[in-house]
Amino acid sequence: MKQRKRFGKTDWLSLGLGQLAREGSAGLTVEALCEAADRTRGSFYHHFSDHGAFIEALMEAWKQRNTHDVAEETLLQAPNDRARKLSDLASGLDQDLERAVRQFAQGNATALRAVREVDELRTGFLAKLYEGSGLEPGFALEIARIEYAAFVGVQVVWPDMSEAERQALERRFAGLVKSAVSLPSRPD
Repeated sequence: MKQRKRFGKTDWLSLGLGQLAREGSAGLTVEALCEAADRTRGSFYHHFSDHGAFIEALMEAWKQRNTHDVAEETLLQAPNDRARKLSDLASGLDQDLERAVRQFAQGNATALRAVREVDELRTGFLAKLYEGSGLEPGFALEIARIEYAAFVGVQVVWPDMSEAERQALERRFAGLVKSAVSLPSRPD
């Protein structure tokens, strides 16, 4: 008899992120997760004290993978290459998952807290990149907010936009910002 691979906590979280992206919140019930994993409820509860603990861990996993890991990888680049790297990494994120998390947050307080925290982390990170390129902190934050709003907006308005199209749009935005901030007088 062939032994099945142990299904650990990270396996449950990876499965949960995939289920959320494909099936929305309906894919996150304990029953749906156990069926998709071909595991028992006991296996699930071995790793999570209850469904709420799973959702908490799931949102932390999303935040780590799609925000902290992206920031860390971006910071490994030379300062002049960071904006491009961030754009490439952000465009490569699973847009279905990003949309699904935001939709889930409409009815789940834990997800809503995570989305709000991620939005602040991401705009703060962008602002720091802009500050590093010489922009005044307040102006850097304004530009970061506009860019991030565009990033989220593209996910919602054009959900089928290809990664290449998103990257081209991001490059165009970066070029516009660079042109605008190099003008003799900045808009107030």
